[in-house]
Amino acid sequence: MTPAEAFYNSHSALGTNTNEIMDDDSSVPFIDLMKMSLPFREARQLNKGHIEYDRNGWPKKIAQGGQAGTRFVSKLPAGTIPSGKYIVLYEGEGKLDYRNDAALVEGVLGRDIINLDPGKDNELNATLFILATNPANPIRNIRILPLGGICANNPFQRVAGAGQCSGNYLSFEQHSSKIIFNPDYLTYMRDFRVIRFMNMSGITRNPVYAWEDRASIDQQTWGGAEGIRGAPMEVMVELANRLHADPWFSMPHAASNDFIRRFAEYVQANLEPTLKVYVEYSNEVWNGVFTQHAFAKQQGVQMGLDPDPNQAAYKFYSKRSVDVFGIWEQVFRGNKRVVRVMSGLIGSTRMSKTILSYNGAYRFTDAYAVAPYVYGDANALRQARSVSDIFRVMTDPKYPHSLPNEIKLIEKQAEVAKSFGVDLIAYEGGQHLVDMTTKSDAQHPNPLFYAANRHPQMAAIYRDLLTGWKQAGGKLFVHFSSPRIYRKYGSFGTKEYITQPDAQAPKHKALLEFTRANRCWWNGCSGDTLVRQAKPAVTLEAMKTQSEPLDATAPQYEPIHGEPPPFPMGNIPPEDAPLPPAETTLVTMRTMPKEQYVAGGNALIRQARNPADVWAEASAYQLRNVLNGKIDGTADLAAMWQASWDQQHLYLRIGVEDDRPGVSDSTLPWEDDAVELYLDADGSMSQQYDQRNDFHFIFDLKAGKVVLGKNSPKIDRVPLKHSVTRSGNGYVLDVTLPWAGLGIDPRAGQRMGLDIHVNDDDDGGDRDGKLAWKAKQDEAWRNPALFGGVILGE
Repeated sequence: MTPAEAFYNSHSALGTNTNEIMDDDSSVPFIDLMKMSLPFREARQLNKGHIEYDRNGWPKKIAQGGQAGTRFVSKLPAGTIPSGKYIVLYEGEGKLDYRNDAALVEGVLGRDIINLDPGKDNELNATLFILATNPANPIRNIRILPLGGICANNPFQRVAGAGQCSGNYLSFEQHSSKIIFNPDYLTYMRDFRVIRFMNMSGITRNPVYAWEDRASIDQQTWGGAEGIRGAPMEVMVELANRLHADPWFSMPHAASNDFIRRFAEYVQANLEPTLKVYVEYSNEVWNGVFTQHAFAKQQGVQMGLDPDPNQAAYKFYSKRSVDVFGIWEQVFRGNKRVVRVMSGLIGSTRMSKTILSYNGAYRFTDAYAVAPYVYGDANALRQARSVSDIFRVMTDPKYPHSLPNEIKLIEKQAEVAKSFGVDLIAYEGGQHLVDMTTKSDAQHPNPLFYAANRHPQMAAIYRDLLTGWKQAGGKLFVHFSSPRIYRKYGSFGTKEYITQPDAQAPKHKALLEFTRANRCWWNGCSGDTLVRQAKPAVTLEAMKTQSEPLDATAPQYEPIHGEPPPFPMGNIPPEDAPLPPAETTLVTMRTMPKEQYVAGGNALIRQARNPADVWAEASAYQLRNVLNGKIDGTADLAAMWQASWDQQHLYLRIGVEDDRPGVSDSTLPWEDDAVELYLDADGSMSQQYDQRNDFHFIFDLKAGKVVLGKNSPKIDRVPLKHSVTRSGNGYVLDVTLPWAGLGIDPRAGQRMGLDIHVNDDDDGGDRDGKLAWKAKQDEAWRNPALFGGVILGE
């Protein structure tokens, strides 16, 4: 590699995220296609009969009449890799078979020639089967390689043969273990100064603990499902060295100190000494959809770091990050090549301050990373009918994650980072047009998302985002992500496949244009030594007045490419967990609530026996679900509800304890302290309001009025009665609903749908958070199926 090529990216302000290693990864990082294949062990639909495997995943015994299969390319657009002949090398004895778009041309023991050509669908899919193997000498070490090779001094270009090199030709067939990487992949990656290996290393939901369980060079494949896939560290370090790019490593969340130390020792011994290394503990530990969050929450609660489980998780993440940094610093002997990175949700400066301030963690941290994603608003995008509509939503300031509002979030995080003496960097970022409620790639609005990502206007979005990032004080920006196919899981690749022409990839063009026009602008960005900021004396307490709530509209999941996510994705809150008991009781009750659930989890509403005291023996139920925003434990907001009934009325009482009750400064009642009552009087629990007896009541505490939600029946009013009793630490809302107004004749045993939501605004402006009894996503205003169930008792 010549010096010019080696330092091609020296002044780049950008990094790139790698992809998960899978058979449908259209970035195709490795020259040996087998390294991206589906593991034989996982290919249940392709396997037949009893199969035994060796420690590296190769079938060592196959029952007579059985087969072991794998996909080695899947859904790759034509042209992603060269069509035509490929060489299959293997050791051992047995019988191989090729199907789909792969066909055997000729073969001798240990070497087959196959033909790979996309079919009429213009898509490449290929499978390989071991139909028989000799247990004494089983088929193993299969490699699937293209014809041709590279010149040793130019790994970025494929050549057909030795005649195109000056005596330094390396064929793929003879030197695949040395070449390792697809030249087209290297060509794409060389523009970026930092490579974040989070996806390639298989960090997400990976439970690895012991050093002996790390990924190995000799494994049958480095691909597969979450918790299985992942490239060996040797391969990642080699890629960084060849590209002269600083690697960004994410340490497994459950890894032992021994694992962390040995990993750091290998990097210290083998990474080019002129490169820095970014070190991060796991990935998105704040994100409740990942097992690493559950792990951090469990550890934080066991250690007693905070009474609130989520806060305990953030503090454990902070603590463990500092531990990991200390191990790396010790291994690197104080050499200022280790960039110590913590990360959090871009919409929550409160989270940022908690993580950075806990036990003075900012003093041992160099950079705080966020993910600036632009999309506007998920619901508004679903209403789009054209590409123009998509870009209107992405840029309209009224939507929380439009381009101008995302830049405002960046500015807020930049202020926090500066106050703690750390750099603000982006661990991911770009557009985020994805609707995880869709069931197929062709379902609306997915085709519009694909078209928008191919439209020249998307380049303008990227240019403006990057310019805003720089102007706000951001430094390194690691975009998401390397080329990948546009699917219902998102259109995150800056190209759709690795060889796609730049002219067809507006996002990639925008990245290149920005980095070439904006040489990295911060001190020490292009050198081999980290320039660390001076650390101010800052505490969380001193910054509380600047705290921002958690932004629940932000995407709180990482896109999973190539396989269905294991849960319904969307704007869902972090992992649900009961809040701890309040230190003080609600004004409605002086003991903890006696909750009574019957008939499969329905709340029991007892019949009132004494008209003078309808609450005698009434059960009470606590609100525990944080729907959106941020609730700082029960000291910030706590709520319970009670109900009873007689033949004329349904009685409801909602008691709220609030550290700052009565904030009312908005034109919309749900943006202030307010209560929402949801009622499906006939218990139909359909996914849409029936315009008969599905109601959404919003109690405006400021005006003393009741507003009907827009999906409620189109009637002037329901003749309910309500009153509010206030106290120093909250309020009690009493509601009396006549059955006649609900269109119901009540009877014991009757089922209904019901939910109670409480909105909390502590500092004016928009609400800070929202508690609910049963709903786990803030869609009850249009989906009665999210309500809880109640039964009228005797």
